Amino acid sequence: MREYGEGEENELCRAMIEDNIDEIGELGANEAINHRFFLIFEYEPQMKARRNTTRAIAQRMAEEADTLRRYLDMCGLEVLEPRYYDNAVLELLYERICKHTSLHAKLPAGVFDMTTMVHGIYETEENHG
Repeated sequence: MREYGEGEENELCRAMIEDNIDEIGELGANEAINHRFFLIFEYEPQMKARRNTTRAIAQRMAEEADTLRRYLDMCGLEVLEPRYYDNAVLELLYERICKHTSLHAKLPAGVFDMTTMVHGIYETEENHG
């Protein structure tokens, strides 16, 4: 913006551009500016999982995600990591699909248990051990 302002011939326009630059700096310093964006990547053969199993591929994808988090952290960007990832994804889908409803109606707590049963994953002792 500064380069654009320096090329501006009208003094009043230059002053407005400088004012905008100052305002953006103030917002960045004093206001919470958040952007939500998603990065999607897929498993590719050159990623070389230890074995060709779902578990090994999932672990390899988790390693890629960790690398990405470190890169974003080095850039000064905060990456939020939910305590319960699956629940966070379900809530996010609900917020994106039901934009208006999600503003005043949150997902009921039992919905997380219902999705677990739908996918055939049940709480057992061996899953916790």
